[in-house]
Amino acid sequence: MNDIQIREEFVPLNEAMPRADGTLLIKIIQPGWGSSGYYSEALLQNSVQQYHSGLHNFWNHQTEAEMQERPERDLRDLASVQVEDAWYDPNGPQGPGLYSRVKPFSQYTEAITEMAPYIGMSHVALGKAKEGEADGRKGPIIESISQVRSVDYVTRPGAGGAIIEAFREARLPADGQQSKLQEKSMTDKLTLEEVRKHPEIIKALQKEALDEAQHENKLSEAQQEIKKLKEDLARVNEADVLRQARSFTEKALEKVNLPTITKSRIVETLAADPVIKDGKLDEAGFTAKIAETVKTESEYLAKITESGQIKGLGGGKGGTPSTVSLEESEKALESEFAAFGLDKDSAKIAAKGR
Repeated sequence: MNDIQIREEFVPLNEAMPRADGTLLIKIIQPGWGSSGYYSEALLQNSVQQYHSGLHNFWNHQTEAEMQERPERDLRDLASVQVEDAWYDPNGPQGPGLYSRVKPFSQYTEAITEMAPYIGMSHVALGKAKEGEADGRKGPIIESISQVRSVDYVTRPGAGGAIIEAFREARLPADGQQSKLQEKSMTDKLTLEEVRKHPEIIKALQKEALDEAQHENKLSEAQQEIKKLKEDLARVNEADVLRQARSFTEKALEKVNLPTITKSRIVETLAADPVIKDGKLDEAGFTAKIAETVKTESEYLAKITESGQIKGLGGGKGGTPSTVSLEESEKALESEFAAFGLDKDSAKIAAKGR
């Protein structure tokens, strides 16, 4: 049977009257049912050696996430240290249980003394348990305590996150300097007059507000710069696609038998309105568009010729315009559409315009 974690066996602190040497008497745990299981008197008597002098007392338990990220705990949360080995007292001032003395660090002394009636002690330990029944109740029976990691100051389990967070505010600030604001009772509120007595608090708040404003300004500027860069990139990409479209159209029309002026008009029209997909020239779609435009122009030229003949599609002998029959024109168009990548049947249909 592997060890399980045992925590949050809440024991009220009730009051904290320091001795001349600054130490406080605490009750660590009592026999009976706790949140993790049942603790017998014999178990606690046999486990006193686990609650030894030098054991740390932290300002609140760790959350599960904190245990994963920083199992060794934060030094700023160390509120006191146990200065005596624990002992079991069946007639202790707060009833039977394990007792010891702790020495609070100066930055926590006032908070512990003031909060004593509303907070308590809770251990974080490893041990073994099995299902059973005690005092008319069924549940885990703690059989042994193999290791005690800490005995911490906590609010009652389930008291609420807001209370827990306020309790944690008594810790030292990150820069290691004691904060007057954090020494104030968690149950009181600082008045404006009290804040004015502590210019360091005002200065810190002003700096925090200024830093936040500067951060927001820099973030806004960065966002504007990113937007401008995206717009510039879009314009460059658009210009590049238009250049590709012109070159693609000119190359596609090289072998098409249409008047030069008609080719030029097609190039200008299509190069300004290419088929685009995912920001790039869609060559397959654009090829089909070019083929459709060529077909439309060819049909138009056929309609304006006399007797079903198309004139001026090429030079005849002596530089005179040649006359091409409609059938010949369709065959030429069929060949040109095939050059665009259309299959034989599709090219024939496109050449006939139906």
